[in-house]
Order: sequence, then structure tokens, then C-alpha cells
Amino acid sequence: MKKLLLFAIAFFLIAGASYGQIMFGPKAGLNLSKYVQNFEDSDLEDYLSYRLGPSVGAVMDMQLCDFVSFQPSAMFSIKGTAHNLKKRSDEHPNHTWDGYDRDRIFYFEVPVNFAGKLELGPGTAQIFLGPYFAFAMAGRNYYDYTVTKMDGTKETEKGDEKIAFRGTVTEEDMDTEGIGKFLRPFDFGFDFGIGYQWKALLFNVGYQMGLSNLTPDYEGADFDPKDFKQKTSTIFFNVAWLFGAE
Repeated sequence: MKKLLLFAIAFFLIAGASYGQIMFGPKAGLNLSKYVQNFEDSDLEDYLSYRLGPSVGAVMDMQLCDFVSFQPSAMFSIKGTAHNLKKRSDEHPNHTWDGYDRDRIFYFEVPVNFAGKLELGPGTAQIFLGPYFAFAMAGRNYYDYTVTKMDGTKETEKGDEKIAFRGTVTEEDMDTEGIGKFLRPFDFGFDFGIGYQWKALLFNVGYQMGLSNLTPDYEGADFDPKDFKQKTSTIFFNVAWLFGAE
């Protein structure tokens, strides 16, 4: 993690020294994220929906020519998913779920975008596209819900469990108390979206499409992660203040 952060900082500094027309500044926004599952046995897929989380970091805008910029960022983001209890109730009419069940994951990520720009009105419109690379630093599953059965009896589940990040899950990992699930720590994919810059303010809205399967290997198990694909899907909105903007 430290190496990734140092690499991102060094990259920005080297790039800034190599080019003349550069803007940079803080960036903050909101994510709507969830897992997209594609299991070989679709009956095992969860009912999932988007959950809200913040993001904060910094962005640099390096003008490559009159209409193209290079825009790398370094961000700390909260992502995850919400388990759709209403959908679960609709599909299982003998039981009703009320409450919430959510995954919350803290990522450090580096989107590396290229932006095409066009003067429009008092500012500049842009379309951006590029890869992103993310590393999960911590995560937990929080739940508080009540299951009402057909006979009227109720069961309440409340608490939180750790989400552990492994490329391969060992038997020792499986025996560790307090871990609710395992995911791979690294994620990558593509960003794309649109934006508008007015003076020093840059507004962006876009979509982040994960390409990495988050399901890890399980040591000694007859288990193929390819049969249980989970990828990230994120809609985001952010605002940046660019120092050096005219």
C-alpha cells in the first residue's frame, strides 16, 4: 500500500516537472456502488443494490494540447454494496426482511483519465476516459434486520463483521473469528463520463466499470472463482478546485 501511494506521489511530481501548463487541486464527491454478480448457479446470486459513500483526494490536469488533457487522481473512496432486503422478501413470500445489510469498503484508488475538451458557454465541457487501479484497505459488513416468518415469529440479526482481503483464502483464514466474508484486495477497470469546468471549479459525473473478479481462491477447495464472478459497479459525482486555472 505504501509503495502504491509513494508511486502515485512520485508520478505526479515527475509529471509536473516535465510539463508547463498544469492545474491541480483537491477533489471530493460521492459514490453509488455495488457488486455485480455473475454466478454459474444464478440461484446463489444475492439481491444487491447501490449504496452511498464519500470520496476525497486530489487531481491534476495536465494540458497535452488545446483540446486534450491528462487527468490522474489519487483518491480515498468508500464503496461496497447494499443487500436488497425488499427484493429478498418479494422472492420469498413466506418470509419478510426489514432493516439493512451493507458492505462498507475503504479503497485507495488511482484513476488515470484522458479528457477531451471543448469550449462551451462560459466554461469548458469535457468527456473523459481511462483506467483506474484500486486497493482495498479495510472493510466491514454492517447488518440490523428482522426476519418475520409466515407463522408470525420474528428473528433479529444485528452486528458487524470484518471483510478480509485475500488473493487466496487458507483454512486458517476460514477459522478466524469475526470475519464475515473474503474478497480480493486489488480492483481495476475503466472510468468514463462527462464534466464541465467553470473558472477553477471542475464538475464530473461518470461511471466506473470494474473488470477484476473480487472472488478469491480458496485453498484446498473444489472451487473455481470464475464460477462466482463479482465485479464493482460505481456511479460517481465529484467536484475539484483547480489551482492555476485562469
